[in-house]
Amino acid sequence: MFEKMWLMKKKNFILSFGCFILINNGAFADNLLNQAESQAIANKISQLNNATRMMCTPQLRCSLSLTTQFYSNFTYQPVWIQNSKVRPEVEEFLEILRNSYQEGLNPFDYHVKEIKDLLQQIKLAQQNGQVVPASVLANLDVTLSDAYLLYSKHLEVGRIDPSSAYPDWQVSRRQISLLDQYTVAVKQNNLISNLNKIKPNFVQYTALKQKLASYQKIAEAGGWESIPIGKDLRLSSSGSRVRLLQQRLALTQDYNLPNEGERVIFDAELKASVSKFQAENGIKATGVVDKTTLQSLNISVEARIKQIQLNLDRLRWLPPELGSKYVWVNIPSYSLAIKNKGSNELVMPVIVGGGGENKTCIVNSRITTLELNPYWGIPNRIATKEYLAKIQKDPEYLNKHNIRVFSTTTKNEVDPTLINWESVSPNKFNYFLRQDPGKKNALGKVKFLFPNDCGIYLHDTSNPNLFDRKARSLSHGCVRVSQPLELADYLITSNANWSDAKLESAIKSGEHKWLKLTEPLPIHIVYQTAWVDESGKLQFRKDIYKADNVDFPVFIPKNTNE
Repeated sequence: MFEKMWLMKKKNFILSFGCFILINNGAFADNLLNQAESQAIANKISQLNNATRMMCTPQLRCSLSLTTQFYSNFTYQPVWIQNSKVRPEVEEFLEILRNSYQEGLNPFDYHVKEIKDLLQQIKLAQQNGQVVPASVLANLDVTLSDAYLLYSKHLEVGRIDPSSAYPDWQVSRRQISLLDQYTVAVKQNNLISNLNKIKPNFVQYTALKQKLASYQKIAEAGGWESIPIGKDLRLSSSGSRVRLLQQRLALTQDYNLPNEGERVIFDAELKASVSKFQAENGIKATGVVDKTTLQSLNISVEARIKQIQLNLDRLRWLPPELGSKYVWVNIPSYSLAIKNKGSNELVMPVIVGGGGENKTCIVNSRITTLELNPYWGIPNRIATKEYLAKIQKDPEYLNKHNIRVFSTTTKNEVDPTLINWESVSPNKFNYFLRQDPGKKNALGKVKFLFPNDCGIYLHDTSNPNLFDRKARSLSHGCVRVSQPLELADYLITSNANWSDAKLESAIKSGEHKWLKLTEPLPIHIVYQTAWVDESGKLQFRKDIYKADNVDFPVFIPKNTNE
């Protein structure tokens, strides 16, 4: 019954729209002649349309509900089969999937083995002079479409879905319409070129991908041997552990391994290489292999590959165009840089959010406004969890820190001395606390605002001594900058009526003032525990938010039996 209704619907569709399709796209019109394959695709989808994921082959479940939606919208026309023959783009696409590990992806996610088996089945049937069953061709077409949609998704926005992987961490991730993209690519007959178009091409991604290739080659050759635990290795140390250290550094550092016959000794050249390794791993560069350095050296090549791939994945959360000039805040490196055509113009240390609910969120936005001598509206969670106890302990705390109290009901200011603070609890806190501008203001002299969903911003601080610390995940989520005036000076260059001197004078006046930027500057707050610096060195940092601790199967070329 379903087949008869479907054939009538399809026949009417062809009669009504066939001429239009023939005029506008001959390749798509040819596909309308694939009656048997179309019916096989329709049967498959109709039998399984209530399942969350449809069956592509007896061994495989497809990954995306969009696959069924696409074929339903496309009147079950095959994409990769034409006149009962496999289109030449299939082999080219299969090769792209096989090499997807070069993008930090996993070929097995995209049904490479199943596609290869189906193609072999079709080839054998043709060699024996047999008619290839329409069900086999339909299986191949649906599997290829599912692979294409999933590969496109991973290539554009990443394998990791932050909303499920990191439910307590707010991430700005761009939205795309995979279905529309695929439909347009099919109709315009540019399936392969479309994949090249959506691939990230900004410098951070390309540079990190090159480093991934180097580490994959190291893994393919067997990786490196762990250095046993022992005494710190330093100048004049010798023995088998020093030899292992030399071998380890020769793989990833600019270090030439001494000849086998030479004496194994920790010399000045090895110390310099250890110092470089430490600097590139966020460790104090002493040139001594202590416990922390040894742990970092002994992280396996497979673990480093996973880390690099995860960082490539997070770069896909970024928009395709970063801007020729933008602010780049990297949370794990506690740093801010203004990048102009790939070069750093201003670099400074920053303080970022701590763990738990204080994580700094991932943001792609534009800095639009400066607030000079800002007020600080203390968030309720900070007021109730941190300030209430201090107020109850010291009735003069509010006055000492220039904090005013407002009623959340009337919005009017309330005299804090008239409040019985002992009766106030976090669950019954009907007040809003606001700190006035001044030396004691937690936001310092200037605040940098940009639209975002989690209400964070950049700002100065009243406690600059914290920038002396190596680990600086200390804030409640906002980013404290160490050189606020330099950053403000840079941002106001496009404002005709403002100069460095005028900015300094406005701040010194103590008057609260808003300054809207004539040319808002893009800002990207990212989480990169692995990246390539301006000198081309691969940098690793501590995973302070445990974002790398997720299920992310990696593909090492040597481990496949394709």
